[in-house]
Amino acid sequence: MDNVRFNTPSVIKLGSFAGKIKYCLIDAFCIPLLKIFQLKIKCVNHQLIVMANDGFEDIALHNLIWEYVHQYLVSENYTICHRNGITMDNRLENLLLLSNNMIYLPLKSPSLTSFYWNIVSNLPVDMDEVDYHNSVSHESSLYECHHAPCTQLLSSEQFNCLQCRKIKYCSQRCRTMDADVHSVFCNPTSP
Repeated sequence: MDNVRFNTPSVIKLGSFAGKIKYCLIDAFCIPLLKIFQLKIKCVNHQLIVMANDGFEDIALHNLIWEYVHQYLVSENYTICHRNGITMDNRLENLLLLSNNMIYLPLKSPSLTSFYWNIVSNLPVDMDEVDYHNSVSHESSLYECHHAPCTQLLSSEQFNCLQCRKIKYCSQRCRTMDADVHSVFCNPTSP
């Protein structure tokens, strides 16, 4: 990987999970991996992780990307962390190799200036999202804040849409910021 370019991210649509359509960011030079591996989402230690499966085993996408670029396996004594704390952001510049003896506390906040937030916020409304919310009952113990850039996992209802009462948010701020997008497919409940 002599000429690795960090500034060419690709957005990969992963499908629905934890109450919303999920997207993953990877660098464009990692696209060839998608010909070999199928991506899916898995909940590991209360975090949603993108997993790659070659038909035999699952490997965390962040490990796969690190190994692909650096051409060595990540030892069991080390862990790949996400610098910004967002596990859907698997761009190489967001990955960090740390010894298991170290504790890393990412700067995790739904910052309006973060790269992930800006990319995901500016995606067009996905019609699969509309179909998903119109057809699926949301009786699940695991869900994620519906505002697309927010990756906060919720274990109990915090803030629901005031109209349909189906869509869940982690905060008033996320509910307000998502209002325009959600209004496209919001089905208010009958009184």
